[in-house]
Amino acid sequence: MSTPSYIDERLSDALRCWHIAPGSKPGTLALTGRQYFADGDGVTVLIRVSGDDALASDGGKTAARLADAGVDVCGTTRAAAAWTELLTGFNLREVDGRIVGRRPVKQAEQLASDIASAMLTADGLRWMVAPQRESPLIRQLYEFLDATHLHYIKRPTIRLPRGSEVHPTAQVDTPARPVIVQAVGGAEAGIEHALSLVQRIGRADYGFNQRLVLLKGTPQDWPADHLDVLADHSPVGFSAQMGQVQEFLRNDAELPRPLAIGE
Repeated sequence: MSTPSYIDERLSDALRCWHIAPGSKPGTLALTGRQYFADGDGVTVLIRVSGDDALASDGGKTAARLADAGVDVCGTTRAAAAWTELLTGFNLREVDGRIVGRRPVKQAEQLASDIASAMLTADGLRWMVAPQRESPLIRQLYEFLDATHLHYIKRPTIRLPRGSEVHPTAQVDTPARPVIVQAVGGAEAGIEHALSLVQRIGRADYGFNQRLVLLKGTPQDWPADHLDVLADHSPVGFSAQMGQVQEFLRNDAELPRPLAIGE
């Protein structure tokens, strides 16, 4: 059988165990075989010839699958360290989120196999993500919204003007407007995160009455300085005063500015 015109004959000889099809870019071939991810999705390796070398990549598919599963392979996470070690073990590297490798054309078969093996191995990092546990306060919020028959979305994705995303506790679709809610159970880092979130939400054109930070307990349970700064950027409700929260959500009633002990 003659070699199709889009296949370099050197690759045709080296890749007899793969199904070869044209890639999305001129000169690139898409290789598929018998490898599949655990969810049944097929493994595809992209390869092309450059001089006497074969260049191959996964097209960014592996990193995309990991990102969809919530696995961060950047920075200093355990998953990132495992990702780097894995690629080094296969004599591969990452470029712009793609697993890539380069070897002489006569080693194209081994290169393609290593890319595919790295894809399958790296996909196992998905299981490093621990299931997200809901705190008692978050469960209380969801139960409250269920009881008041307000439609809401858990952990919505809110896109900010410059393209980044935030994932607050809930988006509540009230009769008058959507409200973004961030629940904070008690840690100081939690209230700092809530402050950062509502400041960024404001840049995404959510008005002051479309933000709500729900804090555990009462105003007396929180440092006055924290409450002052937070209340400058968002209405603040408390889990011990859910009647006020309900009026804010249903009727757009103003939440009183929280006061600490002695005020």
